[in-house]
Amino acid sequence: MTISITSNADLPKCLDTESKQVKKAMQLAHSHSGIPAKTAQGPPIQGFFSRTMIVTLQNGEEVVIQFRPEPLDMEPFKLAREAFGSFVPDIELLEDKELESDNIWVYWMTRIPGKPWFEARNRKGPKALVTINKSLGRILSKGHIKGSSDEVVDNKLRPRLELLLSSDDGQILPFKDMITDLLGKLDQLKTLPLFMSHFDLNELNVMLDENCEVSGMVDWEFSKPLPFGMGFDRIHTLAGEFSEKKFHMPDEFHESERGFWQEVFDGVPVDLRKVLDANLDVVQMAVILGTLLGTFELEEGKIVCNPVSVEALPKFLSYRIPFIRGSDPPYSK
Repeated sequence: MTISITSNADLPKCLDTESKQVKKAMQLAHSHSGIPAKTAQGPPIQGFFSRTMIVTLQNGEEVVIQFRPEPLDMEPFKLAREAFGSFVPDIELLEDKELESDNIWVYWMTRIPGKPWFEARNRKGPKALVTINKSLGRILSKGHIKGSSDEVVDNKLRPRLELLLSSDDGQILPFKDMITDLLGKLDQLKTLPLFMSHFDLNELNVMLDENCEVSGMVDWEFSKPLPFGMGFDRIHTLAGEFSEKKFHMPDEFHESERGFWQEVFDGVPVDLRKVLDANLDVVQMAVILGTLLGTFELEEGKIVCNPVSVEALPKFLSYRIPFIRGSDPPYSK
């Protein structure tokens, strides 16, 4: 069971106040870097599974110290760092006997410059959304991971679809024909290259510079390599938004969405672009599959979903990427 943190009181006594977290983070940053720490403060919003401190060293460098009640799988961070370079934080596990005795794991990360998207997106006017999505597409185009999609398709995706198909959940029932169809075509995804896919790509985890260009992405836990297209299912909410529990397309949706896809396709290596251009229908299927599995997520062996997302799912499943739909609207519903 994943251990959540609803307040500082959920942490052991050595970290149960913000001042204690500040003091410990500054001590650890100094010890690890050899440079004295000047200040430390938390981010605007803390996560549900950690407490994070941004530490400023005497030389002006900023680093991140994160306290967690469970160990973090660093493999996704390392894979993402290898693919995207400095757009992903470097990460290290720090040793601290006092914290270890209280079952706290502490991690050092490099600080991604800029501010979270949710803070910065409106300060440059309506075209900011277009700028953000185009720059994000350019970065994500670099996400190729060596290896074949075969194992992911057979050992990860197929069992997920079979679990959905066998479920008696009433929210899944309307989509079972589509699930059956996707299962029958699943082997086609093996033709697509693997790309590192962020598990939770949203306004909290995308960082922007002062020009609303994406400066990096954080929080790579649970992320994994998937067939190209599956990790881009978030385009619905990257270019659009939920407001009052309904999905809306702002005025800049079409330019943002098309710009995102154009930057992705233009940025992939030439040899991969040829594969994608020859398999656009399969890329389209991958996006739909990513949308479906992103709505009905798997947590500790159980299917969970947000009713608001389920309500929007028929519309999202009618989505077609620009290279398939041409000049038609993105959604047919």
